[in-house]
Amino acid sequence: MLVPMPRPPRGFTLFEVMVVLLLIGIMTSFALLSVGGGPKERLAEEGQRLAALVELQQQEAILRSELRGIRFSRTGYTILSLSQQGQWQQLAATITLIQRELPEDIVLRLWIDGRPAELSSHEQQPQVVLLASGESTEFVAVLGFANDQKPEASLYRVAGDDLGRLTQGAVER
Repeated sequence: MLVPMPRPPRGFTLFEVMVVLLLIGIMTSFALLSVGGGPKERLAEEGQRLAALVELQQQEAILRSELRGIRFSRTGYTILSLSQQGQWQQLAATITLIQRELPEDIVLRLWIDGRPAELSSHEQQPQVVLLASGESTEFVAVLGFANDQKPEASLYRVAGDDLGRLTQGAVER
């Protein structure tokens, strides 16, 4: 009597399925990391960068007992210092810590003491002054996308009060 040969197993083992799922998960995470954040995340990143820079300059003004200023334009901002001659000038520091050009698709709007501010790139006077006492000019800077003017457009707000306290966050509508 002939004994039938055992059939080779069909299907996949649990281990093989888990290895394939692990590889798919790793490839998906690399794909998501390479794409980067969405529009809201890009605005939040720029807003957080601005808030961190303002906070750093406030601390520097206090530590060095000097006036610092921020000159805003629609496409970026520059940190200024008041010289001994009474002239506002750029600081002699690493360019990334004193000047920021926003990405082309992001624009900045500014309000000083509750009124819209002029954002001329030719002016050398700062719109926001950071005092050695920790106080500052009251301001609201709003970052948004240049080509998105819809009412539900993503916006990010960085605000400073006259006591130098900063707030930041996405604008909820």
